Amino acid sequence: MQIITVGFVYAVYENEESVHKILHTCSTKTDRTLDDGRCEYYLDVYSQRANSRRKSIQIIPWFVEDSQWIAEGDYTSNGYGNWEQRLNSTECINRTVFVGALHGMMTAYALARICHELFGDVEYAAIDTDRNKYPIGSGRVVFVNAHSYYAAVTANYLMIECDKFCKVIQIDPYVSDNVPCTGNNGQWCSNMGQYFCRSLKCMKYYCATCWDLNSNHLTTQTNECEPPAMVHKPLMRNARTA
Repeated sequence: MQIITVGFVYAVYENEESVHKILHTCSTKTDRTLDDGRCEYYLDVYSQRANSRRKSIQIIPWFVEDSQWIAEGDYTSNGYGNWEQRLNSTECINRTVFVGALHGMMTAYALARICHELFGDVEYAAIDTDRNKYPIGSGRVVFVNAHSYYAAVTANYLMIECDKFCKVIQIDPYVSDNVPCTGNNGQWCSNMGQYFCRSLKCMKYYCATCWDLNSNHLTTQTNECEPPAMVHKPLMRNARTA
């Protein structure tokens, strides 16, 4: 019986020049399904332990510019000094979704294109990265209108199939950490919103106290007849599921 080990490894170089050197030694293929201008890199390695000493492995570099995609447009005309100010505005946050369980080869452009085809126009997409600017498997998408946003949130899970991978990604409302609590039964609350209610009937921020005091949160959590999109499910900034 032959045991075949399939795996991967991450390599972080001290300088960018080393990345260019290894890519120059690779052979390339351009037959990618997604027309993003990228090619695939393959490196021939030799092993004394393998039956076939010569093996071709794929090298997957991460281009920093692939972490962000912005639709063309003049956003300063809407009263914002720059793009970052617009992203942090309540207007944009209310149309932003968090996307989790992304494949390592997913770029911001590819994510924006997929969401555009399935849900509607997208104006911004970003891939979250670590301190080395390498993707960590999550991102966010800002839709042009609320209709597309709610379509994506209602879908919740999405199967992505392409020539290189098949993966289920998770879509949730993007949760801000700087929104005040909605309060309970119309009563004002001075706390910040720790929880965001995912239910399409709610979509509001609550502190822990007001969340527990809200009668809807007590009744619908145990109602199995409720569609998933209507269940009052709390989301947190650093824990997308609860």
